Amino acid sequence: MSEKYLVEMEDITVQFPGVLALDKVRFRAEPGKVHVLLGENGAGKSTIMKVLAGVNTDYEGRIRFKGEEIVARSIDEQRERGVSIIFQEMNLLKNLTVAENIFLGRQPTKASGGIDWTGMYRQARELLDSIHSDISEHALVSTLSVGQMQMVEIAKALSFRCDIIIMDEPTSALTEKEVDALFEIISKLKSQGVAIVYISHRLEEILRIGDWVTIFRDGKYIDTVTTEGLTTDRMVAMMVGREMTEYYPKVDVVPGQVMLEARNIVKGHRLKGVSFTARAGEITGFYGLMGAGRTELMRCVFGADPFDSGEVLVKGEQQQIKSCEHAKRLGIALLTEDRKNQGLILNFDVNTNISLANLAPAMGPLGISHSKENENNKVLVEAVRVKTPSLRQLVKNLSGGNQQKVVICKWLNTTADIIIFDEPTRGIDVGAKVEIYRIMNSLKEAGKAIIVASSELTECMGISDRIYVMHEGEVTGLIEGPAMADLTEQAVVSYATGSHLHEPERQ
Repeated sequence: MSEKYLVEMEDITVQFPGVLALDKVRFRAEPGKVHVLLGENGAGKSTIMKVLAGVNTDYEGRIRFKGEEIVARSIDEQRERGVSIIFQEMNLLKNLTVAENIFLGRQPTKASGGIDWTGMYRQARELLDSIHSDISEHALVSTLSVGQMQMVEIAKALSFRCDIIIMDEPTSALTEKEVDALFEIISKLKSQGVAIVYISHRLEEILRIGDWVTIFRDGKYIDTVTTEGLTTDRMVAMMVGREMTEYYPKVDVVPGQVMLEARNIVKGHRLKGVSFTARAGEITGFYGLMGAGRTELMRCVFGADPFDSGEVLVKGEQQQIKSCEHAKRLGIALLTEDRKNQGLILNFDVNTNISLANLAPAMGPLGISHSKENENNKVLVEAVRVKTPSLRQLVKNLSGGNQQKVVICKWLNTTADIIIFDEPTRGIDVGAKVEIYRIMNSLKEAGKAIIVASSELTECMGISDRIYVMHEGEVTGLIEGPAMADLTEQAVVSYATGSHLHEPERQ
């Protein structure tokens, strides 16, 4: 082991029930560098970083930190040593304020021994300002969006002033402005000699921010390469072990009837008279920046949230959708943007999660038939290609991509013919993304109406047959037909930012 490195991990092995998560892998990080961990979901990236951070303490192998061999026994001990982690799964207490979450368990105190509330809120404000966040330090976390919660997690990690900071999918829910602010912070930390471990599936980000890339595949170490001269195609090939030339597979289907129509949906200041249609055999995309109203619109249509005024028509008939159960009976499915908290029960197994939305296929003459359930769900798991040791595996032990596939199985287990995907590939690797796109295409070919709400522009443009663009609760653009062939990112962004409203008229 070399004194050049801040941390060196050798022969790290981790086993979960039925899964060899890491098989004698290695990892090294230098001070003042961004080290990217790259690989498909389930490759072992998060697992090895949780070992370093003291979260996964049941491991084999050696860790050397600042020149000394250590044993990572707990997350608190590792933070004391100088290791901080920003989890992919946000770990905030929603009934506390932003400042209370940032300094939870280590609040500054006065000479009298009491908590220095004024000092705590001041320090929280300084941290939020340093990452250019306008989130109030006094706000309850329960009132924040997913992206805002991610910024709080980043501020919390920075508050530990560590030698190495692990960022697991830190930009998955951030706006472009917030991403730029985060990259400024990373550059500043690099100049101070802090090592950054960066886990991301956004390949363009990796080339922009990374110095070194370490590739894992199926729990094994593959290679470490410099980002200099590296291409996205080369990264994908190393990740999946093969060339992947078609990121966005397309199938041509003649659209059928209008399956879902919304007319002038109004919800407070979030939705300002939104109308759209979705047809059978077609993928209808919704793009917009954070706060545009995509998710709010989908939740209203699905009956998860009430709206003030407007109409929803299903297959041409007006419906007063008052609950998710009612929407489900009408043949509507919603794959929520937050799969862990809204789409799955993580402590339940694969079988149970698939059956959550519809028990009918598992019913026998005396109630639930586990043999019928197994038979039915096995077909779904194989069709969607869920990687799991068995149907009895707890969903929390699966990778993010496979968790998303379980959510898809859950809704394929119903009679839904209008399927809404909200942020379908957030936190999912390239290989799993392509598989999910292929599933969407097969549903499209089967005559389903598919709606995809995404904040990832290339995804929305690549998979959609037509795109509604939203800005501040309104549809500002609809791109369809021949216009899709010549569509540019600049054109979509002009609608998403509202800048098209200020463009001079062409003579």
